[in-house]
Amino acid sequence: MVWVGERSYAIYLWHWVVFQVTRPSVDLEGSTWALFALRILIVIALADISLRLVELPIRTGLVEYWFKGMKYRTKRVQRRQKSSLVLSSISIVIALSGLSIHAINQSDRAMADIKSELSTPTEMSPPVQSPNMQPGLWVTGDSVILGIRHELDLRNHITLINARVGRQAPELVEVMTHDKANMIGSTVIFNLGNNNKLTETQVISIFEEVKNQPKIIVVNTAVPRGWRDANNALIATYAEQYGAQLIDWAAISSGHPEYFAPDGVHLVPAGVRAYVDAIILKL
Repeated sequence: MVWVGERSYAIYLWHWVVFQVTRPSVDLEGSTWALFALRILIVIALADISLRLVELPIRTGLVEYWFKGMKYRTKRVQRRQKSSLVLSSISIVIALSGLSIHAINQSDRAMADIKSELSTPTEMSPPVQSPNMQPGLWVTGDSVILGIRHELDLRNHITLINARVGRQAPELVEVMTHDKANMIGSTVIFNLGNNNKLTETQVISIFEEVKNQPKIIVVNTAVPRGWRDANNALIATYAEQYGAQLIDWAAISSGHPEYFAPDGVHLVPAGVRAYVDAIILKL
């Protein structure tokens, strides 16, 4: 414990940098637990180096003594030491810049992949009306639903999907009104609250549209926006009133920045899997 305590400040400084540039499923691939252990070891190693080469020399006065002693050294030694100091500083700046550029490039690539995925046209074939039609799976919502559609369809066939980037509550009501005639007897899954501050009237209208479906599954929001908590409170209240199954994505994803793209809304593969896992548990 003493060993950790001596390095606690350096651990605090380094953990954010390391964890930001070594995100599982974004920057690195592999077992989540193995990657977590590797990241912890990197943080501890850097903290130990920082303690030995930075903190202790400053605390014991070695750095101050070194600078004070400069005036007693020969001109040649002074030039050599100043050159070494400048080169060391430049090396540190270049190394940190490289880490930052790597993180930015990874973030840009992740966002480009997500945008490409969301721009891919979604094939929607409304089921043919038939007296013997089997209940299906009706999925609707915004760009987050678009992002998870392939993974969900692989694990539970989707009969009808209707999702669009940036969709807000009023439009969701409209598409539900249009689609529900084709999906009588089907489970409905939708997400809510990502793109606008919800009103009580909007939330009631949405649940009214699907209240006759045999099973209603609603996913709340984890967006880093000011309206998140108020939206989730409304969703929880009316999910209970209408007998809907609530997936608390805000709680599930809390503490898991590795689930999200840099915008904090859209999902990378690890987040997609977690999102679909939560849906499958409710089906």
